Amino acid sequence: MTIELCPLPPGRPDLLAAITLPPEQHEFASPPALSMAQADGPRDGHLIVEGDTPVGFFTIDRDYARAHDFADHGSVGLRMFCIDGRHQRRGIAKAACRALHPYLARQYPEATAVYLTVNHRNPGARAAYLGGGFIDTGEDYVGGAAGPQHVMRLALQDAPAPA
Repeated sequence: MTIELCPLPPGRPDLLAAITLPPEQHEFASPPALSMAQADGPRDGHLIVEGDTPVGFFTIDRDYARAHDFADHGSVGLRMFCIDGRHQRRGIAKAACRALHPYLARQYPEATAVYLTVNHRNPGARAAYLGGGFIDTGEDYVGGAAGPQHVMRLALQDAPAPA
C-alpha cells in the first residue's frame, strides 16, 4: 500500500463526497464535506490518496494557536483527520500519520509544530498519532463536545518543545 498526502485542489470539494465515516465515529468527526462547509477560520484541506482514490482527509487550522492556549505561538492545528470507513483497518491512518511530519514541514515551513486533540475514548487514533511521532503532552483539552481529549504535539522544526 502506498499513500500520498496532497492539498485539496481549489474548487474540488466534490473529492470529499466519497469519504464517509461509520455512524459510530460521528461523535469524534463529521464527514469531511460537512466539516469543511462548517469550518470557521482559515483551514487548508488535504487529501490522503491511495493510487488515484481519496481515502482520507484532514485540515490544517492556521489560527489554532489563537484559539487554544496550550498551542505554541507559530504552531498550526491538525483537525478533521479521518479515513473513509471502507478503507479503515488497512494501516492507512498509521501510514498517513508517519507521512505527516515531512509533508507538513514542506507545506508549512513557517510552522514550529502541529497540535491536535484526540478523544480519550478513541485509543486507536491516539496510537496512530503516537506512531507518527506525536507526543502526548500530558494535558487534557476539555472544551470538546464528546468529552476530554489528549493534547498531542509534533515538532516540525528542530527547536525543542517548550517546557
